Amino acid sequence: MAKAILYLFIVISFISPSLTHSEENKKVNYILDSISGDYAECAAYYTIVYHSMVSANEAAAANNYAQLQETAINYALQLASEGRSIEMTGKVTKSRIEMYNKKMKQEAGNDAANISVLINKYHFKCTNALENPEKYIQEVKEELEKKQKNKK
Repeated sequence: MAKAILYLFIVISFISPSLTHSEENKKVNYILDSISGDYAECAAYYTIVYHSMVSANEAAAANNYAQLQETAINYALQLASEGRSIEMTGKVTKSRIEMYNKKMKQEAGNDAANISVLINKYHFKCTNALENPEKYIQEVKEELEKKQKNKK
């Protein structure tokens, strides 16, 4: 599913190169890019939980997590797209998800039986991010802007 979304972004970049090049002229918004990383982290979390549910023969739960994963990927892609080509947006998002996936597997000791470690750490954050994305994005944006001002 995630591969299909990334594939779609790459195909669009070949169909509409003018869109791709016009976006490259803009600067990356580092605040939105940071929030994109949060959604990539959630996509990785939902990927791992999805696979755990499939292994446990919990098809309904697995389908729910697959939908959450897709939604998180979409937000990650949208937020990472400013200042990047569609192709680069896809590469960056895919890399982030892979990075977080590896990190989470290590946190769980590479054992699906330890999924509760990940649920405890990521469930509430990711639930908030997906249930009310506008509020989540605004809150994180304000927090990051405040930190940026304090550094100056």
